[in-house]
Order: sequence, then structure tokens, then C-alpha cells
Amino acid sequence: SLLAWGQTSTPEVSLAPPRIKVVLDPGHGGEDTGALGRTGLKEKEAALDLARKLRPLLEKAGFDVLMTREDDTFVPLWDRARWANAQEADLFVSLHLNAARARAAKGSEVYFLSLDQGDADAAEVAALENAGAGEAPGPEGVLADILQDLAQKAYLRASEQLAESILVQLNRLGGIKQRGVKQAPFVVLIGAEMPSVLVEVSFISHQQEGRLLRTTSYRQRVAEALFEGIRGYQKSLKRALEVSRED
Repeated sequence: SLLAWGQTSTPEVSLAPPRIKVVLDPGHGGEDTGALGRTGLKEKEAALDLARKLRPLLEKAGFDVLMTREDDTFVPLWDRARWANAQEADLFVSLHLNAARARAAKGSEVYFLSLDQGDADAAEVAALENAGAGEAPGPEGVLADILQDLAQKAYLRASEQLAESILVQLNRLGGIKQRGVKQAPFVVLIGAEMPSVLVEVSFISHQQEGRLLRTTSYRQRVAEALFEGIRGYQKSLKRALEVSRED
């Protein structure tokens, strides 16, 4: 949408930029609880609450927002990006909480798609998040999705930029910088026809972060950080388009 706006052939006419459509994907749901915190916090519940807090922030800023699930239901992982495609979304953001066997692990990570396994840590996170994927669609459907993803390299670079913008804000919130943007083969991102990322907000398995995630006030701050990251990405695109139009 932003690209089409930037290429308008009638610059003398004042046109408002199009509304950006964002699909928020609260991870897990229904029988798939996701990770469990030390005090019983379920990833599926926190992810849904974060999406519900993020949605009005985006809408107030002029984004159109859709959610893959509105309540405690399970949506097959293979269907989520495809649904976003059907809605002609401009951005896809899947929200999750991290967990690790190492109780000291903390901080935020933001992923974009890779068809390779990546490093050991990334592969482990992907395995955990893909565990609820169930049976893959028929071979032809999977192959079509993979070929489509390979053919659209521009989405990977844009996804990396979106991931970086979000991570900057989450790092600022948590005061932690040792983790970073990574790639991994997340089922939920396969086939997305738009910039798409999977956000591991923080570690539900970490004592301090898990305790913070249980509080409404902290989850609101996380939603605000996510919002600033998405809005920052949008602003960077608009600046790039303005420079392009001037040239």
C-alpha cells in the first residue's frame, strides 16, 4: 500500500496515504497453551492480552487491525499467514513468550523466516513454537508456499527491518541488548505475502520477567513498545518513499 502511494502519477493532487492493515497473531490458543511460567502463567493467555492491548494503540494511530484469533481458540499454524494473505494485510506480527531450560535466559528476540534451521538456540525456539502445527497441508501446498517465499526475497529484507524496529523498542523497555534479530523456520510465517515477524516478547521461564508478565501494567508497556516498533517501521518506509519521490 505504501509503495503504491509513493508511486502516484499525480503529485499535484493531495492524496492521503493508505491505511496500513496489520494482522496480529496471538500465539497458541485453545488446547495449545504454549509455554508455562513458574507461577502458572500461560503463553496463550498473555499473547492474546498483548494483542488486545496493542490493537487500540495501532487503530488510534490510523492502522487497520485484524487478529487471527479473538478468544481462546486454536487456529492451525499453517492457516494463519494464509488468512493474512486473504485479508490483503500489509504486515503480519505473531506474538509469543519465550521459554528456555536455562533459567537465566532473559530478554527479547524477534524472528523473521528462514527455511534453514539457523543456530541451535533459534532451532529450539522454532521447534517449541511449531509443536502445535499438527499435520502439514498436502505436499503441493507446502511446496507452493516454499517456492513463493523463495521468490519474494523483498519480503525477507522488509521483515528483517520490521524485526529490527520492534526489537529496538523491546530492548529499550527491558534494558537488555544481548539478544537480537534472528531467523528460524517458523511454520506460522511460511507463505506470508507481506513483511512478517514472530516476536518472543520475553522469557516466561525467567523469574523476574515471568513475574512482570503477570501484571497488567507491564503488558501495557510491552504493547506500547510493540506499537512504537511497528510505527517506527512505517515511518521509515514513508521517509524512504519521500526521498524516492524527490529524486
